[in-house]
Amino acid sequence: MTGTHRTWTTSKSLGLALFGSAVLTLVACGGGDTPPPPPGDGGGSDMSMGDGSTRTDGGPLMCTGTDVDCGGTCVDLATSDANCGGCGDACAAGQNCTSGICACAAGLVTCGADCADLSSSTDHCGSCGNSCRTGEACVSGACACPAGATSCGGPGGGCFDLTTSTDHCGDCATSCGSGAVCTTGACMCPAGTTACGGGAGSTGGCTTGLPTDPLNCGTCGNACATGASCAAGVCMCPASQIVCGGACVDVSSDAANCGSCGNDCPMSASCTSGACVCPAGQIDCGGRCVNVATDPRNCGGCGMGCGAGGTCTSGVCSCPGGLVLVPGTGCVDVSRDPNNCGSVGNQCGDAELCSSGACVCRPGLTLVGGNCIDLQTDPNNCGTAGTMCPDICSAGVCATVCRDPRRECDGACVDVRSDPLNCGDCGDNCASDELCSDGNCREYAVATGCTTCPCAAVCVGDLSECCNYPASGGAPICARPGTCP
Repeated sequence: MTGTHRTWTTSKSLGLALFGSAVLTLVACGGGDTPPPPPGDGGGSDMSMGDGSTRTDGGPLMCTGTDVDCGGTCVDLATSDANCGGCGDACAAGQNCTSGICACAAGLVTCGADCADLSSSTDHCGSCGNSCRTGEACVSGACACPAGATSCGGPGGGCFDLTTSTDHCGDCATSCGSGAVCTTGACMCPAGTTACGGGAGSTGGCTTGLPTDPLNCGTCGNACATGASCAAGVCMCPASQIVCGGACVDVSSDAANCGSCGNDCPMSASCTSGACVCPAGQIDCGGRCVNVATDPRNCGGCGMGCGAGGTCTSGVCSCPGGLVLVPGTGCVDVSRDPNNCGSVGNQCGDAELCSSGACVCRPGLTLVGGNCIDLQTDPNNCGTAGTMCPDICSAGVCATVCRDPRRECDGACVDVRSDPLNCGDCGDNCASDELCSDGNCREYAVATGCTTCPCAAVCVGDLSECCNYPASGGAPICARPGTCP
């Protein structure tokens, strides 16, 4: 660059000499025109930038030494804090650029992106990341409260002036109530306010005025309902609303308080002019909007149920083929239902069940003289009809003692765990629609419309287990889980 500059200067000197000669000639000839510019110069100039660099009009900036052009300025990337190691690479606050690398100034320590004085930094006191609490100062690398302040621990702890701090007034544990101020270590309500809820201390607060404060309307602690305002010390709901359950509501349209407080409309119903209205085609039945034309529990009117297996069509109950509709009960199979055996209302006795529309003795019992008798246990008919035992009958044989698990009940050795005539105890008969399981009478129902277990479509709800009764060769029944015989 220096050689080029020198060559340009020599050419310039020769041009100036020729220019001077031309001027003398023009003067001698009396010419008055402006002299032309030096040849080869083109009217340009060599301009100094004041930092040792130069720029030729229309040409690039020419920096000296190791400086480089950074956005039109010659900088030393080895020492520039704004361009350390590269144009635009600025050092962080407190850092200096040395040999093109940002480093903290003497006496400072690098803590993340900060240059910190560990002896005085409240964010890095004594060590990086050790922050002092609110109000504390860092002195010689240790956090300490300034003069006149007290250290208070716990959440939000720090240094506080106990004479003025509303969170720590008089001592660390006392917090002034809402609106109160701390004056000389005591919580006080400002002029024009009233102490409520035990005063201005930690259990109370200051209200700006009982006539308008919705939390203390008229008297301390009298909180207005949600949505209400306090005017002249009286809680008032907006126009057309009343207080229901601690809130202002419009009973003309509120479905939970329709017409009056607590009058809850049925699900899917709306409240119009204070009256619950079900959707078109439905009526309110026991707090539910239902279509009585199709609802099997309310067929034709509220409470008119079709029962198990029944369907509702145009408000009329109907049963599948082979079943009979029993009002209030539903569709039953009169060929097997012990409560409607052979015909509606014909109920079998406790010792009987219904088979092919006729009441017959339960499994294990034999019809003797019009009664269902257990020939295995009856002492008057032991083994065969008419055979009487002097003591007891056990397993169809006269005996003198019952053996476990059987016990004596009126001369009969019975198993009270499974005997429907002595279920759990002597003489405790199970009803005709009950069976004895583990000493307890358990409800069962005929598996209507099903001929083979599991009968999942019929055995539902509490009676969800399907089994045969009697166990060998019997018809399917629905029983409670774990109670099949």
